[in-house]
Amino acid sequence: MEKRLKTSEKFLILAHHPEKGRLVVSRQYFRYGLAGAILLDLCLDERIGFENGRITARPGNTPADPVKGEVLKMITDSARPRKTGYWVRKLAFLNTRYMKQIVAGLVSKRLVRIEDTKVLGIFPWSRTYLTESLTREKLIRQLRNDILAYRGDVNDSTALAGLIEACRMWRILSTDRDELKMIRSQIKRIIKDTPVAGAVGQTIRQVQAAIIASVTASVVASTSAND
Repeated sequence: MEKRLKTSEKFLILAHHPEKGRLVVSRQYFRYGLAGAILLDLCLDERIGFENGRITARPGNTPADPVKGEVLKMITDSARPRKTGYWVRKLAFLNTRYMKQIVAGLVSKRLVRIEDTKVLGIFPWSRTYLTESLTREKLIRQLRNDILAYRGDVNDSTALAGLIEACRMWRILSTDRDELKMIRSQIKRIIKDTPVAGAVGQTIRQVQAAIIASVTASVVASTSAND
């Protein structure tokens, strides 16, 4: 039976090397992408919306998923509604915590395994490995097809396309130069055309913009520090 995956789980699998226990994207990009994926999970569940330039919580039962539940509580308990960029940066700062929780969920679905080791034979270290490559291959094929066939619909592929652009992960979708050019063009169209009417479309667009802005600012700061 096919396992239902959240946007954050899909993003983690896509960003993970199919065979090696590491990411295929820099940690700098990944932490913002994962933060955005968590917000997009809540958005697609219609548990958060975008009003007056800020994210607000929507009424409903507490999510059973621990990550979504914790993040939704933070948004609900905030002293005032905050801009999307604030939440992207805050969740990015906590990315190690949330990554561990998301990995634990994927372990329970038997899609990921954890291997504990020691660096220099002293310091504990854990590596995560995909238990099989089929799920990742199917995700990539479905996402590539949805991007190329985009007709203005709003769904998790629309959301993931923005994460792919923000984290510069285009090459996981194709190695063919001409197809990659088409994919990148379509992704830019998706980000530009995501409908602003309706809470889901609005929030997806704002999360995408906040991730891209945060990644850009982070890269600029890092480059300046090295000059």
